[in-house]
Amino acid sequence: MTRSIFTQTLKEQRRGLIGWSIALFAVPMMYVPSYESFAEQGALDMEGGGIYDAMGMGDFNTAAGYLDSTMFSLMGPLLLLIFAITFGARTASQEESGTLDLILAQPVSRTKVLAQRFAALTVQTAIVTGVFGAAILAGASAGNMDLPAGNILAAVVGTGLLALAFGAITQMVGALTGHRASAIGISAIIAVAGYFANNLGGMDPDTEWLRYLSPFYYATGDSPLTNGWNLGLIAVLVILPMATLALSLSTFNRRDLAV
Repeated sequence: MTRSIFTQTLKEQRRGLIGWSIALFAVPMMYVPSYESFAEQGALDMEGGGIYDAMGMGDFNTAAGYLDSTMFSLMGPLLLLIFAITFGARTASQEESGTLDLILAQPVSRTKVLAQRFAALTVQTAIVTGVFGAAILAGASAGNMDLPAGNILAAVVGTGLLALAFGAITQMVGALTGHRASAIGISAIIAVAGYFANNLGGMDPDTEWLRYLSPFYYATGDSPLTNGWNLGLIAVLVILPMATLALSLSTFNRRDLAV
């Protein structure tokens, strides 16, 4: 039964997974290969500051800066977070529709149901992150960016783990409330707050402490495209979804379900 919950989740969401995979391959291929052409035309000779800094897009003149600004400051995290948050709301959706009642009527515990949902989400997030990373590597090669593949992979992995963390947060809120809209809405608010805490905190030394409260900092705050892997920050992003899952299981096992 445990395995069937995992596989059934993957089966039911396979079309959405395919659609998201196509999108997360297409978007980088629209922007990344154009770097060399834009650079030769002088189209990237622009000043940062203001709204660009607030959005984490401070540098377009270098290959690392262009890739970070176009893919890892906003577009990549936005798409991957939307994916993980919507897919992470699966359990709350089933509770609202009443299908969760049918699942729990079988000889399977709540712990197994939620753990298998999280396992499926982890696999799904890994798939779309892998597709996203492959597209960026291909685009960087086509655009002659001359960036180390390891540095690109560090940024991709950090962004993927960031998405998984927010998927886990969505699952936790869903386990607490039983409402899909609440799970998605609260997770989205936390994501927006974390995004601006990371970017605005980096603009002023007096508010830099805000960055350390944001999951976004641990994904790309150490400029992995330039500096490579920071295993300490990656470890935080590994621990965060695990801790969130533990809280989800504790809450889900004690709450009266709306079924």
